[in-house]
Formats: sequence, structure tokens, C-alpha cells
Amino acid sequence: MFTDMVGYTRLGQSNEALSLALVNQQRKLLRPIFKRHNGREVKTIGDAFLAQFPSALDAARCAYDIQRATREFNISAPEDRRLILRVGIHVGDVLESSDGDISVDAVNVASRIEPLAQPGGVCLTRQVFDHVQNKFDLSLQSLGLKTLKNVVEPIEIFKMVMPWQSEKRSEEPASQGRTGAEFDRLRIAVLPFYNMSPDPNDEYFSDGMTEELISTISRISGLSVIARTSVMSYKGYQKKIEEIARELRVGTILEGSVRKSGDKLRITAQLVNAEDSRHL
Repeated sequence: MFTDMVGYTRLGQSNEALSLALVNQQRKLLRPIFKRHNGREVKTIGDAFLAQFPSALDAARCAYDIQRATREFNISAPEDRRLILRVGIHVGDVLESSDGDISVDAVNVASRIEPLAQPGGVCLTRQVFDHVQNKFDLSLQSLGLKTLKNVVEPIEIFKMVMPWQSEKRSEEPASQGRTGAEFDRLRIAVLPFYNMSPDPNDEYFSDGMTEELISTISRISGLSVIARTSVMSYKGYQKKIEEIARELRVGTILEGSVRKSGDKLRITAQLVNAEDSRHL
């Protein structure tokens, strides 16, 4: 896997301090994600990462989590401090040197297909596609055969279709006087789950449940899910469901609670129609 920060060279020429700060922020954000998916950071090359995974599926899932995490980060970040990444994935045999570096064609191909990805996107080769098809949750769309520099034969490239790519239409600002149209049933917010356990230290579990639900629901085609960084501000909320829905421009709310006692766990979740607070 190769990752690269969009616009880094240009930014470095105009604001070196900011470019270095963004590289450091990127490393803090990505390194835990690599580990979570069994990835090994081979090396960094300026703003780029070269990472190795035990399977193509691990790499594909990691790439999705990277773009999801950077998207959530960018929601609350000032425009000049947003992280926009491209990711390229290829599978093949590699040679590892004594210092842990890897080389040969597989590395070269991954670095060549990464620029083909859209900002915030992921591209992968036919070899990766063959390994992950019917196992990966997101759609993979063929971009056709591409001729890559220093690669003899053209290679079929696929792009990962992110679940939020259909959100632009539904995120247009509501016009004045708009009523029922602002409650889009296909836009959903997962509110922070309430920790009802006697031990406040169990709150990590309720927060984890919220994050896991957001991640899972975001993979459902046709739904737009509000990012974790936006909904966490409603933790311990006292507002009415309708108020929250108007602020987030959603038509559906998922809320719930977690109660832990010894080795027993009770999780309650309820889906609410934001327009009339009716349980669905």
C-alpha cells in the first residue's frame, strides 16, 4: 500500500511549518489504523507511507478506514489543516532487505496507481480485486486498463466507491421556509450511546459501540451517516430529538444505552423518526 497527501509539495513551498505539522498529524492518525489491520509500516517517504499487509483484504479494509478517519478529522479541522489522501494497493511477491525495506515490481505498481485515485479515494489493481471480491463490503468499480510508467503491460485498475460519495446531493443547504424536506429519512445520526453501568470506566464501551455502529452503517448503500466527530458533541445531550435532527439535517436518529453488570451486558437501541419522534 502507498498513501500520499494531496497538495503536499505545493504546500511545502508556501508554508513549510504547516506542511510539517500536517505530516505529523497524518502519522498520528494513520499508524494506529495500520496496526489495527495487521499492517506493517515499511517506511515513510516525506508525506507518503509504504505499508505491507498479510492479505489483500486487510489492506483494502485498512484503506477504507484511513479515508473514513481522515474524512471525520476534516469535518472539524480548518480548511488549511485538512488531510486529503490518496491510496494505492497492489498485491505481489516482494524482496525484503536486512533493514526491513521491501522492493521489486509490487512496490513500483502500488506507487504508480496511487496518483490515479481521486482525492480522498482508493485505487487497487485487478490482482487485489480478484482477492477481495465478494469479501469486501464496498463496491469496486473498474476504471479500465491503465498504462503505468516502467510497467510493461497495461493493468486494470479499480476504484473503491465510498459510501459518502452520494452525500453531496443531500447535504445542500436547506432553503428558507423548508419544512418536511429537511428530514431526509436516508440521512441518519447515531447519537452517543448512554452508559448506564454503575462503573463510569465502562464508558469506553458505550463510546466504542457508537463508533462501531457508525462505521458499520456507513457501509450500507443508499444511507448517509453523520461522522463520529459531529455526533460526539451531543454526548449527554439534553436537547429534543427534533432539535438535533434539524442541526444535523437528518431524518432518522439511532440512540441507545449500554448497561454492564459483571459478565452480563445489555445493549438497547432504538431507531427514531426525527420529524415526529416516533419509534421506528
